[in-house]
Amino acid sequence: MTDAPAKRLSLPRVLAFSSLSIPLAGVGLPVGVYLAPLYAREVGLGLELTGLLFMLLRFWDIFTDPVMGYLVDRYRSPWGRVRHWIVLSVPILGLATYFVYMPSVGAGPGYFVGWMVLFYIGFTLLQTARSAWVPAIAVDYDDRSRFFQWAEIVSVLSMLFLLAIPVVLELAGFGVGRMGQVAVMGWVLLIALPISAFLSCAFVRDEPVRGDKGNAEKFRLRPFIAALRNKYLGHILLLELLSGTAIAVTSANYLFVAEFVFGLSDGMSSLVLMFFFIMAVCALPFWLKLAARTEKSFAFKVAALLSCSSFFIYYIAGQVGGFWPLFIGAFFNGAAFSAPMVLARSMTADVVEWQVSQTGENRSGIYYSLITSAYKVGSSLALGVGYLILGQWAGFHPNKDNSPEAIHGLLLVFCLLPGSLYLLAALAASRYPFTRAMQQEVSKSLDPRGPEIMD
Repeated sequence: MTDAPAKRLSLPRVLAFSSLSIPLAGVGLPVGVYLAPLYAREVGLGLELTGLLFMLLRFWDIFTDPVMGYLVDRYRSPWGRVRHWIVLSVPILGLATYFVYMPSVGAGPGYFVGWMVLFYIGFTLLQTARSAWVPAIAVDYDDRSRFFQWAEIVSVLSMLFLLAIPVVLELAGFGVGRMGQVAVMGWVLLIALPISAFLSCAFVRDEPVRGDKGNAEKFRLRPFIAALRNKYLGHILLLELLSGTAIAVTSANYLFVAEFVFGLSDGMSSLVLMFFFIMAVCALPFWLKLAARTEKSFAFKVAALLSCSSFFIYYIAGQVGGFWPLFIGAFFNGAAFSAPMVLARSMTADVVEWQVSQTGENRSGIYYSLITSAYKVGSSLALGVGYLILGQWAGFHPNKDNSPEAIHGLLLVFCLLPGSLYLLAALAASRYPFTRAMQQEVSKSLDPRGPEIMD
């Protein structure tokens, strides 16, 4: 039991923590939407090879993520539990970003694999350390949703800024191609990375999780095995796998669908994506209010069902084509976009606290690294298998003239795969066993005095 009541962080400190979402968004959006098509088409690796390389790299990440989680749990410094890891990620991610986002035409597979390995190491270190921070600084069931809500809002606003780049360049008549657009995004990431690291490390406390006895400093395989056997975490891993695959399929194919199915330029495609993320921000408070009045798993299920329905709308819109039909599909898809990610990570923080109460070990680094790994499994399958299906089954190739049948196959892959995965995620969420009442009992056992506000 702690010597003082747990304290909620004030909003300015939450925003300082959330500033880390700026570089993470600078990684997530370009990798998911722009980099794969860029290397497949403009750089010249081809659709199937690009998908295969992304898949192999993501699968390699699955093995390195738990190692990163262990390192975050094990090695602490006078700065605290996670600050030093965030600082270390800055030069690693920054160096790799320069080369990944600014390739030359004709760069080969060796160039791509080498710099992407370093890029993913820096990204994983930053993402794992940030997520492992939450159970210590967010003190109750709904406060964790508040942290991930603001982190998601900052992330989406950052994405909107990045998406504005192609729109502004096109409207200004600069005629910068996709290579130039991605390079500008890379410079935004390079500038934001050290600034956000400073803000979070300077203004957010870095303390042990309540009930942590420091046993995580010993390396053992048992916590990894126990985490995988944890029935609560197992449900969340399944949710991450299903929703992560759905998101990655959508992201990897969006530019192709916008261009070949709906007939839009890069600028107009980015404009639709901007509206998509605006909807994600505007709808997120609704999902968190629904979770606060019911259960996080129930809100997840409703959001997943709405996402599933949106792909039926995309398919119908694809028969018409043009800006406004795609815009309508993005309206419904965007409204449900953020909820699964935010709620799943908030649910993970509850499970971390439960695990601390049972063992006295804070294994948040391992738990969140496994969540990240589940998401990356989905991403790897989406790019590797998804691009293989596009090329071999649908017969679609972005550098060639495509038949109407190939373009229709592209639309089918874009709609059927994510829609089916979201439906499965909704079914899995309906069986999630960890409830609000259980978390409240756990929290009382660790500190019956309740939370206070820290200015």
